[in-house]
Amino acid sequence: MKKIIQLALLTISSTICFSQNLSKAWVSDSLFLKPESALYDPSKNIVYISNINGEYLAKDGNGFISKIKTNGKIETLKWIEGLDNPQGMGLYKNKLYIADINRIIQINTTTSKIENIFIVEDAKFFNDIASDSNGDIYISDCFGNKIYKISDGKIEVWLDENFLSAPNGLYCSKDNLLLLNMNNKTAYTINKSTKKYNIIFSGIDNLDGIVSDGNNGFFVSGAWQGQIFHIDSNGNKKLILDLGKEKIISADIEYIVNKKLLIIPTLYKTVIGYKLK
Repeated sequence: MKKIIQLALLTISSTICFSQNLSKAWVSDSLFLKPESALYDPSKNIVYISNINGEYLAKDGNGFISKIKTNGKIETLKWIEGLDNPQGMGLYKNKLYIADINRIIQINTTTSKIENIFIVEDAKFFNDIASDSNGDIYISDCFGNKIYKISDGKIEVWLDENFLSAPNGLYCSKDNLLLLNMNNKTAYTINKSTKKYNIIFSGIDNLDGIVSDGNNGFFVSGAWQGQIFHIDSNGNKKLILDLGKEKIISADIEYIVNKKLLIIPTLYKTVIGYKLK
């Protein structure tokens, strides 16, 4: 357990008991079309929202990316159009990376133009993306049970191991890649240099998004049942929000640390913001 704690920590070694609550701050206009993922761009103080807008895995060109303000107001509903099935996103400097079935779309966030498209014919379902401080981009292939990596302008398989079981949510810390497996309901920390892995926690259905809480823990979404959990540095789980009774899905979440704002795409027509208190 001690080893797991050390690998899971970001910067703080002490365990802090999580006792704060979430309260609803805003609900967006109901103009989104299957909003799946949210990603904050601190350089522009804007949040990108991916919209599937069609059947899952359909190559229909209906998908788009929206931009919203941190108060939930829509700045641009269809900022980037012509995507197929946009899911998770990653950001490095002014480059936005979007998972789109078997493609990664690279957008220049300053010019709003597509700069590059990485196509992997063998990929089954690119789901989430995480970037690190080196500019390396990690991508989960949920149906292909692989992790891909973009480095130096090339995309290649980075990890293909038996413990990968419908890999979904990703998060990069300094030394590790954190991974959520949907099928076996388990989260792992994977050393980026050695690729050695350890279990952080298990037992959450429909694992989807994972984001840092800004200290030594994480927020994790259980998508289809509409749940949000806090995970501390020991891997202890605490359910802090349950939207299941309202039949609201909690997909690929984002958390803005300095605003204490959790953003939840609902895979329906709205995005919801919750404040941590």
